[in-house]
Amino acid sequence: MQQQEPETRRSLTRAAISLIGWCGLLGALTVCFMGLSTFVAPDFWFADNMSFFLTQYLMAGLAGVIGGLLGLFVSHRFKLLYRFFWLLSLAAFAALVALTSSRTQANTVSPTPLADGRQPLKIISINIEHLFLGDEVLTSFLEREKADIVVMQEVLWWLQERRWERLGLPVGSTGQNGFPEHLQIGELGGLAVYSRFPILKAETKVIQGKLPAGANVYYDADRELLSLTLDTGDTPLQLVVIHPDSPRTEPRWQNKRDYLDELDEVIERLRNENSGHILAIGDWNSSPWSGRFQETLIANKLATAYPGGWPRNTRFFFDYRLHKILGAPVDQFGASSDLQVVDVTLGPDIGSDHLPLIVELGLVEPGPD
Repeated sequence: MQQQEPETRRSLTRAAISLIGWCGLLGALTVCFMGLSTFVAPDFWFADNMSFFLTQYLMAGLAGVIGGLLGLFVSHRFKLLYRFFWLLSLAAFAALVALTSSRTQANTVSPTPLADGRQPLKIISINIEHLFLGDEVLTSFLEREKADIVVMQEVLWWLQERRWERLGLPVGSTGQNGFPEHLQIGELGGLAVYSRFPILKAETKVIQGKLPAGANVYYDADRELLSLTLDTGDTPLQLVVIHPDSPRTEPRWQNKRDYLDELDEVIERLRNENSGHILAIGDWNSSPWSGRFQETLIANKLATAYPGGWPRNTRFFFDYRLHKILGAPVDQFGASSDLQVVDVTLGPDIGSDHLPLIVELGLVEPGPD
């Protein structure tokens, strides 16, 4: 009886390791194939949306491959089949790593300091998720950062006005509480830009979206593109503020793609009518690994950069403390080649479900296209 007990324990241990191995392999294959779909079929809603979760898929795939490796050290009833699945999961994981790394480096530049010691332009983009602009946490952050340009999405300007009026405060808070003095609001009130530089020209383009059945009154399928010409004292800066629809359903995904098609036309027109210095920034509701996001960068000769060289989650789910795990990198920028990227960082939790994107740029003399 005493001899059978150790043998039983060893048998149970082998069975447990084998189970962990099989679960790891099957899990790794599942998440890797889901991640790879975004590269194989970028024009399909489900596959394109898989790009939001590539960081999580890479972590899960690595854990699955390691779990599968443990299973190689115990005997299996289907030994050859197990080895085949482990090699397949390893190959799928390696392919996902390679493609994700390649897409991360595509159309990116490395931040560099300004050579002549000048101060860069600091631009902050925040999706405030309807947060009141007079909120103390938000204004304290802006007062610390002293940004030259503040770009905001999901503003609901008409409600912001009512809150300021009810509190007896100056509407807009321009020139105070960390907000620069020049202000431009989009036609639909969803986008707002505060600028230290005078606004020479402003244009809102409304892109009509398809309203799905059953949508509540808070959801607006129409989205706006706000383009501004800012007088920096040098070559004007062409600023394009972006916030397409969230692609959580296939119709809304199509709304987003229609929006990005219009964005390409706006940037092309700005490039043809002006002499460089184009910055497109905001909540793109797109991952950096989305093929459609990269198409816009390529078509418009824009480059981007990421905090620390890797896309970080700017939109988080449930709780800020889990933002590194449960979230997605959706707040991006694209800059023309005559804008030098000096630094890219993320701000702290300011009460929204997005983190502020902080971009510092240097103006370079435009060269031939």
